[in-house]
Amino acid sequence: MPWRLASLAVLVAMTGAWLAASTAAAARSWVKGDVLLNVRTGPGPEHRPLGAITTGDPVEILEQANGWTRVRTRDSEEGWIPSGFLQEEPPAVVRLVQVESEATKLRQRVDELSKEAESLRAAQQQAAASVQEQSQEIERLSAENAALQSDVIWPVMLTGATILLTGGLLGAWARGAGRKASPRVRL
Repeated sequence: MPWRLASLAVLVAMTGAWLAASTAAAARSWVKGDVLLNVRTGPGPEHRPLGAITTGDPVEILEQANGWTRVRTRDSEEGWIPSGFLQEEPPAVVRLVQVESEATKLRQRVDELSKEAESLRAAQQQAAASVQEQSQEIERLSAENAALQSDVIWPVMLTGATILLTGGLLGAWARGAGRKASPRVRL
């Protein structure tokens, strides 16, 4: 009974393919549905099987004729399968595996980025603490510098005033001492 169902499926597939017979140039397709197909040496059930492909196996379409499609499997075997068992998009099982693989990679990337973000937060906190310490040190040094400058200016001003006063006194004394010795008469 199962072979009759398979024969009927092959007959339907051959009829459909015969009506839409066309040649495709190396298009990529996937086996659709939940099937196991024999890859045969020629186009027809009378040719011996080379191997088998199943749902989700990718194949390269090489030629289509009389309800049969010549394909190249991922093992680089070339053979014929009944037309109508291929689809252009990967089946759900293949897409699911792809999506799960991508999800795993994305989870790993999220973990990496989370660790990197935590590291950057810690570095930012250290930098902020360092900036605060440096700001406090700058304020302390500025205040100390201002105090030192005010302490230095008074001795300089005092020294300058002393020199000026001493010079004035010496000048006055020299002038007074020089008058007494001058024989000149003043009017």
